[in-house]
Parts: sequence; C-alpha cells; structure tokens
Amino acid sequence: MSAPILIETWSSDDETAVSANARLAKTDATHVLWLQSPARLAPGALALLGSVITRFDPDLLYGDSTVNATDEVRVLRPAFSPLRLREQNYLGPVVVMSVAWMRSVGGFDPAADGIHGYDFALRYDGAPERVVRVPEVLSVLPAVESPHSAEPDAVTRALAARAVRGSVERREDGSRRVRYDVIAEPLVSVIIPTRGSSAEVRGSGGPLVTRAVRGLVESTSYPNIEIVIVADDETPQSAIDEVLATDNHRVRLVRYSRPFNFSAKINAGAIHASGRYLLLLNDDVEVIESDWLGAMLGLAQQPGVGVTGALLFFEDGTVQHAGQLYQRSWAGHIGDPGHSNPPGSFGITREVSGVTAACALLSADDFWRVGGMSPDLPGNFNDVDLCLKLGMLGRSAVFTPDAKLFHFESKTRDATVQPWEIQVLRERWNTRLLLDPYWNDSARP
Repeated sequence: MSAPILIETWSSDDETAVSANARLAKTDATHVLWLQSPARLAPGALALLGSVITRFDPDLLYGDSTVNATDEVRVLRPAFSPLRLREQNYLGPVVVMSVAWMRSVGGFDPAADGIHGYDFALRYDGAPERVVRVPEVLSVLPAVESPHSAEPDAVTRALAARAVRGSVERREDGSRRVRYDVIAEPLVSVIIPTRGSSAEVRGSGGPLVTRAVRGLVESTSYPNIEIVIVADDETPQSAIDEVLATDNHRVRLVRYSRPFNFSAKINAGAIHASGRYLLLLNDDVEVIESDWLGAMLGLAQQPGVGVTGALLFFEDGTVQHAGQLYQRSWAGHIGDPGHSNPPGSFGITREVSGVTAACALLSADDFWRVGGMSPDLPGNFNDVDLCLKLGMLGRSAVFTPDAKLFHFESKTRDATVQPWEIQVLRERWNTRLLLDPYWNDSARP
C-alpha cells in the first residue's frame, strides 16, 4: 500500500530560505504547496491537488487562476515550457513540489527569497511527464500578475547551472529576453523554393526571390550562410541571373523539373545543401532586423529544440505568424484574425506546437532523421507534418519574436486548402490536432 499524500501549504509571506530549509529537513509531507503572496487558494484546491498527486505522483504541478475582477478573468496556463519559463513566469502563484525532489536539488536557494516556486521550476531537469498542469482554478489573484524584480537574476543563475551560454536582458514591456549565444558559427543552408514570380510590394515590382536574396545578403549579420535556390523550369532566366549576381559565391542553383510540390522542392534543396543547419525560407519574405538568423540559431542549438520559427508580418504590419496552433482538428497560425491572443505572448520566446515553413530553422540531421518533408502534402500542412514528426523524436518547436521578417503571403501562389489535404493531415495526426497544449484562446499570461 502506498504512503498517504500529505500536502503542506507554505506562503511566501512567512518563509525565507533559511526557515524553509529547516522545515524541509523535518517535514513528513510528501509535497509542499508554495503560495505566492498576495494570492489565495481557490475553494476546493487542496482536495483537487491531493487527487491529482495520488494519480500522477508528479515532481511539480501548477494550474489556472482567476483574477478578482468583475468579469472573473480566468488565467489559463500553457503546458510545461522550459524556454518560455525563462522569459515569462507563467506558472501562477500556486506551485506544488515533491519533497523528495526538492531535497534532491538542494532545497531553497537564499538568493531566490520571495520567488521560490519560480526558482524551483527553473531548476527542474527531470522528465517533462513528471510536471503536471492542472486545468482547473487553483488560486485567486487580486490583480493580473506582473514580473517580480528578482526573476531575471533567477534566470541568470539557472542558465549558469546548466552551462548555457547566453545573457538575460530586460525588454521594454518589463518582460525579459534570453539571448542565446551561437556556438562555433556553423554553416546554415538557406533553402528557397521559387518559380521566379513577380509582384509589387510597397510600390516596387520585380521578382520576389531577388528581393528575398538581396535581404539575406545585405541585411543579415550572421555570416556563415549558403543560399540554395530551387527553381522551377518556368522561372525566368532574368530572375535567376539577378539572384546569382547578388552573391554568386554563396548562391547555388538547383533546377526542379517536376509538377509543383513544395515539399519535394525543399527536399531537393536539402540534398544539395552543405550546412549543419537548414533554413527553410519562402521567396516572398523580407528581412526586418539584421540579427534575426543569429537569434534563431542560438535557440536551435539548445538541447531538445527541433525547429525554430520567426515572427512574421503581413505587408501592412499586422502579425501573420507567431507560431502555429493545432486545435479542433485544424492547424493555423497564431496571429490569424479571429484568434483571441493572450497579451504578451507575441513578445516572448516560447514552445509552440509548430512553426511555418515560410521561415523555419532546424538541423540537417533531424530533417533527414524524420524523412524530410512529405511529398504527400505538396502545398499545405507540410510544415505541420514536419513539426509533429520532430515532436515524435522528442524535439520541440520554438517561436522567437527576435527574428522579424515580412511575409508577403499569397503573392506567389494560391493558398486555398483542399479537402483532401485536411483529410491526409487528420488521418496522420488524429487526436494531436484536437487540443493545443501551449495556447489557450482566452488566456491572459
């Protein structure tokens, strides 16, 4: 017979690291509930937590909150997201931890007085399945949460403990950015499929691929890239000549003579690529800030990251992509009109279900390990399929707002989704498309 569950409630108002460690050494409890002042427990929270712990025996768990406002705003939390946690304390004021795990990591850190629940979560390096997000209200807040002044220092300590090379910076809105150093400047192969289409953008016409390559060459600070252009036979020779003239030492041309298939074109480019990393890039994009690729690569080099995506804007400056959202048997972009997007989420690096192949960076090894992109999805959802295949390897998809590009979507092709494409996607991924663990439409993180 297993030992009974015993939860002790400890408040940030009452505990310093010294007093908490003394209690931790003596307690007979199996779990500690850390309550961050000035929140209070929701009715029935302890009984609910006891049942969850009995069933799952987690090391760490947290849940939703309500704000003590007229409209009873509910704060919905995402699934456990370690990279997001470094930039945003989304856990809420109730964090429940296993006493055995707390002891194993050395107990309370005196440098983290006031934010011990967050500090323990930053130090967590166990199995992700031992972290549980309870989709029920555990606490009541007097106001919407704001960052604690001690959080950036806690993140800096967490990075140092894991030997992660990077720095913590404060953003203008009070949140923080973790800037991950690029290690060893590996070669990045930028794969751009094109048919040389022309369009007018902001009053200037011409081949979109020329505009994209010029931006790569002239407006990207990361130096070690090659550009692989996969061109349909109908691509005008004039467009190819313009692209090659931009930087013929770093531009490689691959001819594609089969019917249109975006996936097959990407795979053809990857075959001819030499880089350790592949950047999948549409020909209808334009660089906004020069350090975009370094920001993506620093993230892509972090353990467990499978693919990194960018913040993409429509021509009018509205958000087109801040990650992908998979729910209700559909896959779309976070940023689409009609989504009720949580404030602050566009401005932080975070795990997502997937990212668009209009701008996606991943290692060449992982690309081939999952079989590349599926030719069975020639137009739509091939990036969704790729991200979910990487997820089967235990690799995460990550969005960063620190890589900003314009995406002049649908300037080059008909983006209409065909019913058979939806059928293929649903047959492959079924229940994974029902509920997105990383995004709640009504959340307010």
